[in-house]
Amino acid sequence: MSQVESSGMIEAPVTTGAIRRTYDLWSWFYGSVVAPLESRARRRGLEFAAIRPGDRVLEVAVGPGATLPDILRRVGATDVVYGVDLSSRMLARARQRVARAGFANVDLRLADARSLPFSDATFDVLFNSYMFDLLPLGDMPVVLGEFRRVLKDGGRLVLVNMSKDHGITLYERLYLATPAVLVPYLFGGCRPVLMADQVQAAGFRDVHREFVAGALSSEVVVARR
Repeated sequence: MSQVESSGMIEAPVTTGAIRRTYDLWSWFYGSVVAPLESRARRRGLEFAAIRPGDRVLEVAVGPGATLPDILRRVGATDVVYGVDLSSRMLARARQRVARAGFANVDLRLADARSLPFSDATFDVLFNSYMFDLLPLGDMPVVLGEFRRVLKDGGRLVLVNMSKDHGITLYERLYLATPAVLVPYLFGGCRPVLMADQVQAAGFRDVHREFVAGALSSEVVVARR
């Protein structure tokens, strides 16, 4: 692992077990330290999602629940919002956040994005933020296939991730120079990704990408099933 792939992305040398352990640990401070850096791009993603009462919504990789209250405010009072995460401790934080915000219409489950515990064509909206930037390249088509499977025809996909304008960044050079065993703990496993072409290749239509520059440069990619 030494160069940028043809996709414009570098590989992620992290295992599922390492990611789970890292985010169990990071659950103690992620919501107060990292999530605020992500908030601008997440808000833009929610604007694109155009969630409305009656929509059946799934958030994959809910983390400490930073986005869930905003999603819950957009659906109807009796509409259940579904969420999954790989980390049980992140899910515990998310449940606490939702309860403090006064919502009960939520169903949060421990699950891997590569095998979602939902039937085909279940959701109108699938929102996913800051997860593909830690996935190995080979897992991306698998996860996008699962996203497409659980979305209804015409359903809306919104991805928010750490990203870049072009070329290889200083961050990526540091990432590549770091021993693989330390990457999850020092970088959260995350590196810039470029997901628009991946989403197109997975069979989604009307794919649109917006770059959000800032302290944590990100992209919002939206598409339809």
